[in-house]
Amino acid sequence: MTLIADRQMADDLVRVPTRTRITEWTLGIVGILAAAIGAWMYYVPTTWFLGGLAEAWYLGMFIGGGVLIALAAGMLARQMFRVDHEWTARVVVTTLVTVIALAAAIVFATILII
Repeated sequence: MTLIADRQMADDLVRVPTRTRITEWTLGIVGILAAAIGAWMYYVPTTWFLGGLAEAWYLGMFIGGGVLIALAAGMLARQMFRVDHEWTARVVVTTLVTVIALAAAIVFATILII
């Protein structure tokens, strides 16, 4: 009888406590919105009162969006890896999204600097 009670206790200690993913969702949504605003700013005419800033504005929004998406996906991938304890398909895909978003932010930053 004590063996069953001890095993149930040991199983409770092994589990990783779940937490909400509010931070990841917030960063991801703000990043997607920033990238969408940057895409919209790409098509703003130069006669608009902020038309002179159009190039730096949309590239800056792409950079910010890429960084925010990379942060959100990286945090999500880390949390999923802690739960799964191995490289599952969802961990690999989320890590790949992180790397691609960060690479895109670096490319847009390089374009802005040049």
